[in-house]
Amino acid sequence: MSSVFPENGAGRAEILAALGDARTSDLASDGRAFAFVYDAGEEARALAREAFAACMSINGLDPTVYPSARVIENALVGACLELARAPQGAVGTATAGGTESVMLAVKAARDHARRTRPDVTAPKVLVPETGHACFHKAAHYLGAELVPVDVDGAMRADMDDARAKMSRDVILVVGSAPSYAHGVVDPIEALAALASEHGALMHVDACVGGCVLPFLRELGVGVPAFDFTVPGVTSLSIDLHKYGYAPKGVSMLLHRRPELRDAQYFACARWSGYAIVNATTLGSKSVAAMGAALAMLRHLGKRGYRERARVMWDATRRMVRAINETPGVRLVTRPDMNLLAFTTDGDGDVFELADRFADRGWHVQPTYAYGRSPAHVHLTIDPTNAERVDGLARDLAVCAADLPLATKPPRAAIEMLSQLGGTGDGGASLDAGALMAQLGIEGGRLPKRAAPIHRLLDAAPPEVRERLLTLFMGALFT
Repeated sequence: MSSVFPENGAGRAEILAALGDARTSDLASDGRAFAFVYDAGEEARALAREAFAACMSINGLDPTVYPSARVIENALVGACLELARAPQGAVGTATAGGTESVMLAVKAARDHARRTRPDVTAPKVLVPETGHACFHKAAHYLGAELVPVDVDGAMRADMDDARAKMSRDVILVVGSAPSYAHGVVDPIEALAALASEHGALMHVDACVGGCVLPFLRELGVGVPAFDFTVPGVTSLSIDLHKYGYAPKGVSMLLHRRPELRDAQYFACARWSGYAIVNATTLGSKSVAAMGAALAMLRHLGKRGYRERARVMWDATRRMVRAINETPGVRLVTRPDMNLLAFTTDGDGDVFELADRFADRGWHVQPTYAYGRSPAHVHLTIDPTNAERVDGLARDLAVCAADLPLATKPPRAAIEMLSQLGGTGDGGASLDAGALMAQLGIEGGRLPKRAAPIHRLLDAAPPEVRERLLTLFMGALFT
C-alpha cells in the first residue's frame, strides 16, 4: 500500500494484502502458543467471525434505538448468572474486557460506600499480591488505596494477613478464581466472610476461570467454592473472550443485587446535548464481540464447554506430571485449573529455559519474581494447545537439561537501567530509542535470545520495570 491515507483510495485486494502483511509476525494460533491464545478450533472461529460481522453496526449506547443490543446483552448476562449460580434478582453488564469489569466493580464499591458508609473517607481495596494488575489500575484511576495481602506457600491469600490489614476504610475485598499467574483459587469463603463482617463488598475475579471452573466441577474435579453460592460474594467477573472463546473484547460483570449495579452506572443530564446513562466506561459501545460471544455459547452449548474443559484439564495433569518427573524444574504450586507456573529447582536459569523453548518453536511466558512468587515460566492451556502438551513435555526434558546457573546481570547493565530511577522525571529525559537499542530491542521485538533482558528486569525493582515498560510502549507508538 503506497500510502496509509491515499488521495483516491486503494483497492480491496491491495488493502487486505497490506493488512495480511502486517500480521505476518503476529503470534500464531497453531497450538504452540501457551499464552494469550484461547482457541476453540477453526469451526468456532469461523462462526465467531460471521457473528461479529453481523453485529458490527449495533451501538449499545442507546438500547432503545438498538433493541438488539439489549436482547444480546441480556442473553449473555442470563447465561453467565447461571454459570455463577447467582440468586434470583442478580444482575449483570457486558463490558469491553476484564480490566473494565474490574474497574467498574471498584467504582461500584466506591460509590456504594459513599451512599451507605459516609464515614469512609479514604477508601481501600484489599487485594492478594497475586491479584491481577488491573486492580492496581482501577485503584489508581478511581482514587482508592490498594492494600496488598500476602500469600501462603500455595500462592493463595493469607487469611491471617488479610485479617490484620482489614480496616473500617476497606470498601472491597478481592479474591481470584483462579489467579492468572499460578492457576489457584483464593480462599473465597474466608475472604467473603471477612468482608461481610466488616461491611465491605466482595469481588471474585473469575475472568479467566468463570467459563471453565463450573464445568470442571460438573466433571467431578474438586473445585474450591468461588461463586455466588458463597455468602458474602457481591460481584463476580467473567471474561467471555478468554475461555468463552469469543473475539476480544467482551467480559461480564455480575452483581448480587441491583443497587450495586446502580452504583456502577454514570448518568449525566447537565449539558446541552442528549441526556446519557452509561453502564460502562464507554459511551458508544460495540456489540460485535457480544454477538460473537452469544454465538459461541449457543454453538458449543454446555456439552461443548464441558468437553473442552475435560481436554484442558487432562492436558494440565499430564503437564504437571511431566514437570514433577523432570529433574531441574518444579511447580510453583499445584494449579486448580489449566493455568500453571513452573520454575527451576535450584540455581538453574529460568530465563535460559524460556529461550530454549522458543528455540524449539514454543511460545511460553517468562515471568519475573515478585513477593513470594519466584521467576517462572507460565503456561496457559487451551483446547488447541492441549493437543500439543505431550510434545511440550518431551521438549521440557531436553530444555531443562544442563541449564546454566542463574547469574546476576553485569554491573554496567544494572547501572544503565538505574538511569530510569535517577532522572527525577520518570525517564522522560532519556532517549527511549537509544535505551531500547542498548537492550537489543528493535522494532518492538525482543532479541532472539531474550534471557539477558529478562534477567536484567528480574533484578530491577518493580518501579524501574514499570518505567522501562512505559518507555518501551511510547517507543512502539512514536
